[in-house]
Amino acid sequence: KEILEKYHDLFTLQWEGVIGNIRVPSQAEWEQLLTNCSAFLFYGMERFMSHILLNRLVAMNIPKCHLMILLDLVRSKQSYQRITNSDIHK
Repeated sequence: KEILEKYHDLFTLQWEGVIGNIRVPSQAEWEQLLTNCSAFLFYGMERFMSHILLNRLVAMNIPKCHLMILLDLVRSKQSYQRITNSDIHK
């Protein structure tokens, strides 16, 4: 959200996608986003491949997508603290 606020006037008219806790995109929506983008960013706490079917991803034709950044299994400060507290008792 901080990045969107900082660069809103410069680039966000061209940005399209789903932000965090709004909803989980369907398989068709993932495919549409990948097909129509010039750059794709995934930043999530779970694996990217848990959201999209591998056989569909491999078969996709995405010539306009020049950059794909996948940051999956990301931990927030809160999730890291929860995991740490849980591990102490093991």
